[in-house]
Amino acid sequence: MRYNYPHASRELAVDNFVAGDEAHLLAEDFANFMPRIQSLALRTKQWVTVIGGNREVIQQLVNAGVSRSRIRWVGGRDADQREWATEQALLAGTSSVVLSFLPGFSSPRVAQRVKMASKVSHTHSFVFHTPSSQIPLH
Repeated sequence: MRYNYPHASRELAVDNFVAGDEAHLLAEDFANFMPRIQSLALRTKQWVTVIGGNREVIQQLVNAGVSRSRIRWVGGRDADQREWATEQALLAGTSSVVLSFLPGFSSPRVAQRVKMASKVSHTHSFVFHTPSSQIPLH
């Protein structure tokens, strides 16, 4: 049986290396990717899921035309919960875009799980790596 996934030709930048279907970037790159994120978010009426992040990220999405009622913001107490939430958001298939703000993956296994979840879903994902000092304490 042959599968033809429509997302196979999507862009993927992994630490400035083009390779697949999700982007792993520094948090400072968020503004540079906003036109692409905006385009993907406005194509459907599905959720735009933000995992981690901050109020400025949400405001940039709203300023780009994404309705607040379509933004699902998941905080998570720590990096492990944000990693898990990223994987679950991808597997659920209810979001057009998943934006995750992580200090980095806790292990190569977690990175592989998120990558696999991204491949099997029809959800675009962007993982922005943040220095641990920028993660909100609440």
